[in-house]
Amino acid sequence: MSEELLNKYFKGLCTPEEKLLVISYLNETEDLPAHLLGKNEWDETVEAVIPDHKTAEMFEVIKKQTISGRKRLNWFNITTAAAVILAVLGLVFLGLNRNQPKPDLAKNKVQNIKQAIAVNWKSVVNYTEQDQQLTLPDKSTVKIYPGGELRYTIPFVNRNREIYLKGKGFFQVTKDKKHPFVVYAKGVSTTALGTSFTITALEKSKLIKVQLHTGKVWVKSIDSTHHVKSFSEILMPGRELVYNSRLNKVSVMDTKVPVIQQEDRLTILNFTQAPLAEVFASLQKHYNVKIIYNPADLEEMSFTGSLKLAQPITTILKEITELNKLNHTKTTKGYLISKK
Repeated sequence: MSEELLNKYFKGLCTPEEKLLVISYLNETEDLPAHLLGKNEWDETVEAVIPDHKTAEMFEVIKKQTISGRKRLNWFNITTAAAVILAVLGLVFLGLNRNQPKPDLAKNKVQNIKQAIAVNWKSVVNYTEQDQQLTLPDKSTVKIYPGGELRYTIPFVNRNREIYLKGKGFFQVTKDKKHPFVVYAKGVSTTALGTSFTITALEKSKLIKVQLHTGKVWVKSIDSTHHVKSFSEILMPGRELVYNSRLNKVSVMDTKVPVIQQEDRLTILNFTQAPLAEVFASLQKHYNVKIIYNPADLEEMSFTGSLKLAQPITTILKEITELNKLNHTKTTKGYLISKK
């Protein structure tokens, strides 16, 4: 473990990957370089001062144990006197130290860090050919696409809600302003407070994509070891960030909509941050069905994306309700939308 990396860790400058390496090292070692105790901590350490009356008492004990009339002490008496002196010094310093503030040593810091970082890792890998739905401990949901992997710590919520992603995943984040939701993927972090977005970071691909559906996210580079270009972008709904790791290039654009022929334009509906009530009204008109819902259940819910009207309405309703944690039920009059 290099001293440079240890210094970065104690200064809070490590990337998540570097932090994990240092944490593993700290859990296995008892001794750290002495210089890791900062100068300010040494300067603030209070020295024990022996009062004058204690000094006089010590001197009297020394005189009694080392001088007996005019006779020279033999070796045994000298040894005994030295032992008594050491014992007295030890008792005096022990008594003084009880009343003195204890210095904050680096070793104690390391032990406290070890206790604070006692966590376990949970990993979920989608080995199937179907999308896999996962509910996190904070009630956020993740759709893991085939071949994708998700890792997070237990306990999940500490200062931040942190996720490590390989492959592609769709995230529906539960709002929690005190604990930002952060996804790390191939040297890029995406931070959200409560929103929905899709990240694509396939292992063999040179592209990393972050597509925002609702809310707002902050996307930035965090990997200094692989020479990722430094960038920091705030995405709004309907925007997409693409990082090309081979060219070390970042671009932000509107979400791409497939090119369609003029005669097919009526078969696709495009929405950008549209209220769900508006989306359901368009579907009712096109499919000539009744969609029943409680308007209060749809407050603050919106949809951004393209709907292919060639699909059955059940498929479209399933996609929209899953994104917003709603249920859809077929009835004799049409479809009923309700909260889960």
